[in-house]
Amino acid sequence: MPDRRIASLLFMFFGVLSDVSFERSSAAENPAAREFVMFPFDDHAVPFNKGVLLTMIPGEKSPPIVKLGPKGAPDDRRVYFSGTIIKVGDEYRMWYSGYDRAANRRVCYAVSKDGLKWEKPALGLIDYNGDKENNLVAIDGGKPISGALCLVLHDPEDPNPARRFKMMREFDPYNQCKGAFSPDGLTWTSAGGDKFLVTGEPSGLIKYKGLYYMNAHSGAIRHPVPGAHKRTMQTFVSYDFENWTTAAHMSFRRDNIPPRPPTDFEFNRGPQVHLGASLWDRGNVILGFYGMYDNPTNDRRDSRCDIGLLVSPDALHFKEPVPDFKVVPSFEELDRAEPRLVQGQAFENIGDKTYHYYGIWTETNRDGPTGVRIATWDRDRLGHFRPAQGIPEPHCISCPIALENRAGRVFVNADALSEESRLTVELLDERFRPIAGYSGDECIPIDTKGLRTPVKWKTHDVVDGDVGPIRVRINWIGADPVGRLFAAYVE
Repeated sequence: MPDRRIASLLFMFFGVLSDVSFERSSAAENPAAREFVMFPFDDHAVPFNKGVLLTMIPGEKSPPIVKLGPKGAPDDRRVYFSGTIIKVGDEYRMWYSGYDRAANRRVCYAVSKDGLKWEKPALGLIDYNGDKENNLVAIDGGKPISGALCLVLHDPEDPNPARRFKMMREFDPYNQCKGAFSPDGLTWTSAGGDKFLVTGEPSGLIKYKGLYYMNAHSGAIRHPVPGAHKRTMQTFVSYDFENWTTAAHMSFRRDNIPPRPPTDFEFNRGPQVHLGASLWDRGNVILGFYGMYDNPTNDRRDSRCDIGLLVSPDALHFKEPVPDFKVVPSFEELDRAEPRLVQGQAFENIGDKTYHYYGIWTETNRDGPTGVRIATWDRDRLGHFRPAQGIPEPHCISCPIALENRAGRVFVNADALSEESRLTVELLDERFRPIAGYSGDECIPIDTKGLRTPVKWKTHDVVDGDVGPIRVRINWIGADPVGRLFAAYVE
């Protein structure tokens, strides 16, 4: 094979890694940008560790919290979540895909004060079966919105009030996405002249550093071996939400690429990525919950779909901290729903809990249980570091964190602490040298559990903003160090 052809194939397989900027989102764009969060499973934020073990934690599942509507409602046959939850003011707002007895899939709306109890308001926007007392949102002068998948972004920075809510929805069964704008999330106007903007079945939509990113399982990038293409997560980008790249970035995949041979040549068989990943912007890190599709045969009725976890520093490059870990497993839904989960663009930290909302994809029994469901963790406790036995001085160290000449505070999310098992926190400069006044010896040891315990030193409660970029080092000390570290925060 000519050298230029080899180079071309290598480019197709692996792409070109561009320079990556790790600046944080603006606080106006994302309130989480006001703090730097360090999860143990994020090896960009916490690149160094010694003598500690990583354990991931699956969510606890609940029965549906949004169920079928009454007979004659636009969601009286199935509730496919495949949607979005956003907190606006003091209210949680949900857009989801309802399915009626005439096989129409339309975008429905619900609201909640606590994220657990949801109401379907009578919006009065759409004449449905001769009645406007329903929860259908409207587009282009009073039409219902058709959509198998519905991703909504709240963009209060947009200078045009009519565009402060943005929607991307997939048309069933065309595997194509259209956009829309709205001033309030209820009445919408088609974007881009009602044209198809992106090809794929999506689950993640985010605004990051002024760009819009959407990922989907898509065919924009094909497997180089004919017939070996599988569902992979591919990311598209736009500057204005109306003009999207048709080229994509291969942001995550589970199938074999050269030099490994293809697993098989049957599209529905094997490990794949279903719908891409729903995205949770935590400021310096983006968490992705992706569809972990597996199938021993080429018959979709034999498939199962768990939800896996990805991590990204930039909304474009994703990795799996623990390969094939099921952050929300599909087995034994409480109402015996089919083992095919569909992640939602829906994450909330409410009180002392973390919630991820998801739905069910029915295939064997099309009218089996569906509905919007929740996986729950104690707040931010998706995984932890704990000391390994027999290794001295267990600790971990963060990447450099810029304080931008502002004072900050440090907090830890940890448990299994006691007089015999404590944590100390010390601050280092970029070159790993201790900063005076913030050493481990000067830290007041933490010996009680808490979701957000403030770190204090003998002479400091607050980190001076003029100390420059810092690294956070966390040490496990004591006669029996067994503490579990779930997260640390620099606020």
